[in-house]
Amino acid sequence: VKGSETAAFLEKALAEMGLSEREANEFIIYWLPILQENPYNLISFQQEVYTDNAVLTVDPAPDTVLRVFMAYQPLEYPIRVLPQKLETVERTGFTLVEWGGAEIK
Repeated sequence: VKGSETAAFLEKALAEMGLSEREANEFIIYWLPILQENPYNLISFQQEVYTDNAVLTVDPAPDTVLRVFMAYQPLEYPIRVLPQKLETVERTGFTLVEWGGAEIK
């Protein structure tokens, strides 16, 4: 993702995963200043790898769990990768939302 195109990329990806507009905006406000400074970013949203290794215990148990963890690597030049297939979470009842990320070095 070109640094200058990161906001549009994140808006689309976060909506596809099920974040509300407010939740996505908070994610973007936090991450965009970091990501847009890089010429390019390799961005991957971690799914089972993350949730299987960062187990949550919540009481009372939520009806829906939506966890978004972005791993990114700054790049000087673009590379070709296949687009990631993102899972959409359908919200019902009490919903737990967690988002975060990390730079891969």
